[in-house]
Amino acid sequence: MKIISLKTIIILISFLLIIPLVSSCDQTLLDIHTQVNTDYSGTRTIDLAVKTEYIQKGEVALSSNQSLFDGILEALPEGEIKTFEEGDYTHFSSTITFEDVNFLQHISIDNFSETPPGRFYARMEKEDFFLYSEFFFEDYIDMKIDDTLLQASGQNSALNRINDLVTSDSDILSITYQIKFPVEIVNHNADLIGDDNIAIWNLKYGDQEKIMIEGKKTKFLTYFLIGVLGLIGLLVLFIISALIFGSRKRKAGPDTKKPLYSYDNYFKKDRYFEPEDEDDF
Repeated sequence: MKIISLKTIIILISFLLIIPLVSSCDQTLLDIHTQVNTDYSGTRTIDLAVKTEYIQKGEVALSSNQSLFDGILEALPEGEIKTFEEGDYTHFSSTITFEDVNFLQHISIDNFSETPPGRFYARMEKEDFFLYSEFFFEDYIDMKIDDTLLQASGQNSALNRINDLVTSDSDILSITYQIKFPVEIVNHNADLIGDDNIAIWNLKYGDQEKIMIEGKKTKFLTYFLIGVLGLIGLLVLFIISALIFGSRKRKAGPDTKKPLYSYDNYFKKDRYFEPEDEDDF
């Protein structure tokens, strides 16, 4: 599955080459946005934003009388295609849905580079512990046209012209890679962490970046169950203590001793009454 192809960039930058007034203030924006869920499923959107005035000037700018608008649409990777205008830019986006991020091909501007060797897909792993789960995510972004392709195409080829143009003014193309992570991010190598656990990398043409995120999800249900079991344990201990105390009291039997007030009355009687007074009664 091709995520971003060289054809898209060639069409775009070939058009930029014929516009002499292009400056770094008129950036073309490439945004790769990936959303991953805890079950490894998710979506990936490739969004290419071009200045609307370039789209208008390039009404018939490409070969075979094809407009720049149609050329970009044709070159977008397969997926749910959308176009819309926002500010001074026209956006072209393609969204795919995947069931397992471990089969999601990494981002490569030319679909050729194998750096690092054998790394063709993103990778996500999960480790479960009693009170929490840990998630580890890795991806790789290759925004450099491979030297082998440049050498094979010849010095005056479109590939080399594109490479020379963007290398000399890297601000012409702004690349953003975003990951919306499903859990709290605790470690990363991103340039910025936004709201809702979104990690952002700001890239330029020629960058080759390894993406790394570590996340943690607390198992609140486990904590809740531990709290409930703790309360139940305290209640059981209270009931057992009450039963033991009641049982001991019953075994002791009733108290047969005279109450203290009996002795007190007896001595009071001896003190205040004479024996003869008792006979009068």
